[in-house]
Amino acid sequence: MNKISRQWSACVLFVLVASPPVFAQGDKVVDDANTTWNAAFNKGDARALGALYDEKVVLSPGNGTTIQGRPDVEKFYKGLFEAGFRDHTIDVVSAKRVGNLIYQTANWTAVAEKDGKKTPYKGVVLKVLTKGTDGKWRTTAQTWNAAPSQ
Repeated sequence: MNKISRQWSACVLFVLVASPPVFAQGDKVVDDANTTWNAAFNKGDARALGALYDEKVVLSPGNGTTIQGRPDVEKFYKGLFEAGFRDHTIDVVSAKRVGNLIYQTANWTAVAEKDGKKTPYKGVVLKVLTKGTDGKWRTTAQTWNAAPSQ
């Protein structure tokens, strides 16, 4: 093995050993963030939900558009609440922390109620959270897909 190959192998080994572990379901930081998010959503509180996002967040609700910035995220969620969306759940599939960054993939469900009729929805969400200088974790990027549940 030549010298460059040995050095490269040593670097790869170091990265693998030094990498933080993948979060197991039930990790406190991830669970707390999801519990707080669900509580704000299920209360229909767009302001409280918006506070969980970074000022410069980029969000894509899976419809081919993006929403940028906390004020527009609050406006988006206010529209969902006015349309009757509630009963949101998050079930983490995988989450990983790298320093002050967490990314998670999760399954989600919600129900939209209109004119007394409830329509359940489900999908997959990918969310990136960063820890600010104030110690709070906020979502900096988020995208999801959605489909009516059968």
